Amino acid sequence: MPAVASLPPPAPGPAALRRRRFSPASASLRRAASGGGSSWRSERRLMSELERTVTAGAAERVIRGYVGTKSERAALAALSRLLMDSDPLAVPFYEAVTQARWFKWSSIHAAAVAALLEANGAAEESRSLIADSAARLESGADLALFYCDLMAAFSSRGLKRRAMDFYAQLRAMPTPLAGGGKTYMAMIKSLCMMGLAAEAEEALRVMLSLGYQPDAFQFGLVAKCYGKAGQLAEMERVIASMSDAGIRLGTGAANIVLSCYSACREHGKMLAWLKKMRKLRVTPTTKGYNFVLNSCPTVVSMARELDPSLPLSAAQLVRKLKSASPWPAEAEVVQELLAASSVLTKAMVWSETEVKLNLHGFSITSAYVLMLQWVDALKVDRTLPLEVSVVCGVGKHSDVRGEPKVRELAQEVLSRTGSPLRLSARNKGRLVAKRDRVKHWLATEWTSMVPEESTDQSTNSSDQQQCLPNLLRKLGQFFSSFVPVSR
Repeated sequence: MPAVASLPPPAPGPAALRRRRFSPASASLRRAASGGGSSWRSERRLMSELERTVTAGAAERVIRGYVGTKSERAALAALSRLLMDSDPLAVPFYEAVTQARWFKWSSIHAAAVAALLEANGAAEESRSLIADSAARLESGADLALFYCDLMAAFSSRGLKRRAMDFYAQLRAMPTPLAGGGKTYMAMIKSLCMMGLAAEAEEALRVMLSLGYQPDAFQFGLVAKCYGKAGQLAEMERVIASMSDAGIRLGTGAANIVLSCYSACREHGKMLAWLKKMRKLRVTPTTKGYNFVLNSCPTVVSMARELDPSLPLSAAQLVRKLKSASPWPAEAEVVQELLAASSVLTKAMVWSETEVKLNLHGFSITSAYVLMLQWVDALKVDRTLPLEVSVVCGVGKHSDVRGEPKVRELAQEVLSRTGSPLRLSARNKGRLVAKRDRVKHWLATEWTSMVPEESTDQSTNSSDQQQCLPNLLRKLGQFFSSFVPVSR
């Protein structure tokens, strides 16, 4: 094949000069990089070895040894990982891959390497790779798909002008584009990545007029592109057009609408959409739950500040929102979301020995509201198994350093209700208690430390009231850490 030998190796220097920089990557690269199993472990070893190399020659020897001994799947997964991390070593790695006996040219990888070269200032090498790749393509369909991948790869690195050049070349090709629906699907995806919602919608119309059947994913891409730009009317029009194409509204499209309304804090429209979802029997997912509650500023403030008047039941929460929220529809949005139990049902795991609430994937605000729903559900169903637990993790997937925020929230809310759940000695991301103690706890009544009517008092009086409860609460948490549960 035409030489990728013309691609430059990384400049010599310490490993620190090659630290990876994150750049948005296509879903295709993410899929290729998620090999899992032994491929994942060998990839980790490769990255560790490359970090220790200090010269370009040493890095190339490690790369060639890896590509020469590993399977095609493992090598391509490692290449995808390097490209996702914007590592300059992706260039010599790609060169080694092209010389492997199993090598098959890939439009996605070639486009990603070309974009990385351009982003790193090697424009001539990038153009050479693109020209060589285009020359080897025999069909118009393959060339059109290559242009789509180039548009996506270059736009993901902020090289929009170059991405527009490839779009111009794609538009100059004879219409309808060769490759049928597959080409138009790739084109719509790339245009949405470039933020060209109107052009993507036009491509969707052309696709339909030619008799090709798009799926909900393409409609969702165009709707999301409009929504991210704040063009909610256009987003709603695209979603509405799905039914004209014979496509049923699903959770993916529903979440896109919720995310766009959430970004704009359009509580009135969000409320109407949640009611429509209920009518169509489209249940909210964890993502949708997060979108809705993260757009409710009063609830977000409650979950972050944890002041003494924090509501400790779903009914208290709704009442407080109705009386104190400056956002007219916030209380109704939360009430509508609480009426749908699908998220709680999926987060609760029942077995003969344990009932567990899994808070993984929930934001702090969502975790707070879900725990209120969970306690209400436990009160209704008194046939509890031997143990009750809340799994909140230790913050490994959090963007915030320090004390795990969801675990801290769970401990705080449960301690205020007098809950017997304590951190497990074996798993610091799990709160657990025995059935009898939980039953006794659920039989008691609890309320906020400060009555709701006292929240309008002066600031000085409020500060005085908060001091003692906060001190007692912190002391309780401190001493509870010395009495861990055995499991």
